[in-house]
Amino acid sequence: MNFKISKKEFLDALTMSVRAISNTTPLPSLSGIKIEVRDNSLVLISSDSNISIRTAINNNDTNTLIINETGEIIIDARNLLEIVRRIDSDFINFELIDGTLVKIYGGNSEFKVNGMKASEYPNINFETECDTPFKLSTDLFKEIIDQTIFACSDKETRPVLTGVNFKANDGKMTINATDSYRLATKTIEIGSEQNFNITVPAKYLSEVIHSIGNEKEIVVAISPQKISFIFGNSIIDARLLDDTFPDTSRLIPANFNQTLKLEARNLVTAIDRNSFIKSDGRNVVRLAISGNTLEITAANQLSQSYEEIPVISFEGNPLEISCSGKYMIDAIKAIDSEEIIIKFSGELKPLIIIKENDENLIQLISPVRTYH
Repeated sequence: MNFKISKKEFLDALTMSVRAISNTTPLPSLSGIKIEVRDNSLVLISSDSNISIRTAINNNDTNTLIINETGEIIIDARNLLEIVRRIDSDFINFELIDGTLVKIYGGNSEFKVNGMKASEYPNINFETECDTPFKLSTDLFKEIIDQTIFACSDKETRPVLTGVNFKANDGKMTINATDSYRLATKTIEIGSEQNFNITVPAKYLSEVIHSIGNEKEIVVAISPQKISFIFGNSIIDARLLDDTFPDTSRLIPANFNQTLKLEARNLVTAIDRNSFIKSDGRNVVRLAISGNTLEITAANQLSQSYEEIPVISFEGNPLEISCSGKYMIDAIKAIDSEEIIIKFSGELKPLIIIKENDENLIQLISPVRTYH
């Protein structure tokens, strides 16, 4: 094995590959990255057995990659990343000099590292059993994840709630995330007649988002046990969560008694100003709506706050409701609109936040019972 490669190209591919490396893997080879040097390409493979990444750099006559001898090796991922970062040269040379000893050099620097034989790496199948993959623009894909992923649970007591659910039928896909106290739901057209109902761990979706880079399009392929994200010269496979995702559609109230329209920024800044006032470790705000004014209060044994902000319009009887200030801010930021609509169906029933005339994205928040 002997090749020369652009530091920038290799570091970009390596940085992506390291995202699949676990610090606690029981299999020594999975702490490393498998490097396959072929006639016309360099392939990096990494995995923790739940998420696997394959990315390639092709020899495309731009001198980005010069292959002198093919071969393959496993090199410890963290060690390799630190070496590549520290070499002060536009190009880096790799040379297998004795068994599994690899010389890595560039500029005035030279490192020698002991790798492992490629045969010790488990066989990872990047093929997909999906007959009808579908495409999404990367902008839309990032938007979908940004608008939902924050609502996932960070507790392992119900593992399925740590993932984002994707459900498709009749050419539409609904994306749901919930921690059982709030819900983010987004519906899009996918132009495919696929039918599926899968849940993908949120942490793996975050890795995909950070890996896409400047690619314009991503292909999504769903198999019985995994989901594949294909973009550029890379594939990321992620294992699906096994449990059945709850039917979140029943959480959304069928009827609403009050409708509030106001400027999003006014509400976010008002809630943020009193976010330091916590009760039982939670930032709970109480909203009192009547006429053209929204009153926001927060209180604990040491402090209390009061603020009024104007509203654009309000329909329905006066209402008071308490909820998590953090959840409100997260939801409003995900809506990403200058003006928002908040609909209520009672002080002990969930509220929803939407854009005007657009219910393809719904943010739902359950109220908090407070005692005065």
